[in-house]
Amino acid sequence: MIITPPPIYEEGRVAYAISAHGESASRIPERTNEVTGQYADACIEVAKEMCVWYINLWSKVQDTDGWQTKLLRDGLHLTTEGNTLVYEEVIKVLNEAGLSADSMSMDFPHHSKIDYKHPELAFQKND
Repeated sequence: MIITPPPIYEEGRVAYAISAHGESASRIPERTNEVTGQYADACIEVAKEMCVWYINLWSKVQDTDGWQTKLLRDGLHLTTEGNTLVYEEVIKVLNEAGLSADSMSMDFPHHSKIDYKHPELAFQKND
């Protein structure tokens, strides 16, 4: 599965830069939504060429009213609600592919089963 990057809220990136680095911060965002959209399109092209499932997160996020602050905390990184949207989309694609996250086996032990003093023990086969 390929997941495109989310969009960029350029004003949010500038505001974040000013809040983190003061008034001397650049008023020009280090990333643009236009270029991110081009990258997202390229991701979709690759997914189609490889016949793999994909999520167009760039478009999906922008379908939400107020996405700029509702789904992005600093113009780039997802909020809790933004991450929930990603989770829901991943589950939807897995279900469409005939997979169920609940019935898939884990490749590695659950983190709660790993002894931090002897983590190697959690990865040994128990015959």
